Amino acid sequence: MPGVARIDDFHLGRGWYDPWRAAYLGRGARPLAIAGLPLLDERARLGPIAYRHRRSQTNVHSPRLDVAGAGPLDQDLPARLLADRPDMVTLEYVPEGSRLLEAARTWDPRHVTILPQAAAPVADCRGPYGDWLAARSKRARARWAKLERMLVGDMSMQFEVLDGRDRLDALLDECLAVEQSGWKGREGTAILDNAADTLFYTSLAREAAAAGVLRLAVLRHEGRIVAFEYGVTGGDRLFLLKVGYDEAFEQLSIGHVLATLNIRHCCADPDIAWYDKLGNGMTPAAYKLRFSDRIDTLYRITLFGRSWRGRLLHLYQRARHSAKLLHDRWRKPRTIAA
Repeated sequence: MPGVARIDDFHLGRGWYDPWRAAYLGRGARPLAIAGLPLLDERARLGPIAYRHRRSQTNVHSPRLDVAGAGPLDQDLPARLLADRPDMVTLEYVPEGSRLLEAARTWDPRHVTILPQAAAPVADCRGPYGDWLAARSKRARARWAKLERMLVGDMSMQFEVLDGRDRLDALLDECLAVEQSGWKGREGTAILDNAADTLFYTSLAREAAAAGVLRLAVLRHEGRIVAFEYGVTGGDRLFLLKVGYDEAFEQLSIGHVLATLNIRHCCADPDIAWYDKLGNGMTPAAYKLRFSDRIDTLYRITLFGRSWRGRLLHLYQRARHSAKLLHDRWRKPRTIAA
């Protein structure tokens, strides 16, 4: 079944969570694992009220959360998650079709909420590349073909997919320098501008390379990397974590050309069914949608404790969600009758 986590999914194991914890474990947070779920215990606040929060070890740098394996989860999982009486348990970036989401939909609705959290555009690589390309607009197909001829043909750029088993540190240094050289560097949001992000992506690359799941797709010009896509495979997916390109080639849409070349490579790989651009919100960037065949919804599952703090947090979340729905409805364009 699509979406069901396999035991060998790299992003659900220590190879992923150890680098994540080393980079993002907050002060005072205590890591633990319940039913294979990597969790953090921490103190949080809602206004003047302090409460105990147990949350999954996930954020925008994580592709998907699930419990590896097959079959239904134990019915006592909610009780295990609420052991030691946390006021709230939050499980984030949970995909449709996952064991975890299917289990959560059977839990007592008086004490759990399941809400959409992110929309992840994905390209279908299960068939030939020509089938994927035929589903794009005629204008996009013509433009990408022209740009590929210019970059790969006229300018002799070279496309490669590297697994990081050779000269990994040098490759990472070059890729991250390319990312920092553009607008992300000017805005201070590049990986190298944040010590935690730098630690995470470099440590993760080493773990992924050792496990054989790292995929660095690059375009080289005169031997130098001028565009890259940093990906990690998990199950039948290639998760695209970071991309970057040299802005000297921006007018040639070098990032789009690299994406199409990488998708072509995925279509030829029998182990990859989906090229996943990930999502950190419900409104995917327009450039991601150009390559997608569908949008996968990721969910946030929130389990509330039986304490008065847990009940208050539940009421607060419900009120906040209702206010957002009203706000979104108000912002929708209104049709003016003729």
